[in-house]
Amino acid sequence: MSDDSNQPGMPVAIALDPRTYYRCTCGQSQNLPFCDESHRAGTNLPLRFEITERKKVYLCACGKSANKPYCDGKCGADLSSPIMRQP
Repeated sequence: MSDDSNQPGMPVAIALDPRTYYRCTCGQSQNLPFCDESHRAGTNLPLRFEITERKKVYLCACGKSANKPYCDGKCGADLSSPIMRQP
């Protein structure tokens, strides 16, 4: 797994290996963007998602996406630009 994180509020660009992941939604994780179970005392539960083959994904960091945990461009990110295209 490699992290190519962008500016705050913009999508988190990251290459992930096949497995199940949990995207933090409480903001308390010490392992952002992934859950480390810091939410146990809160009500925000992590978003579970599966990756079936190694690929670069863009995880929503603004909270506006209708396709969470993935970015759908509602933050203003141009997902059609060459920089944002998945390989």
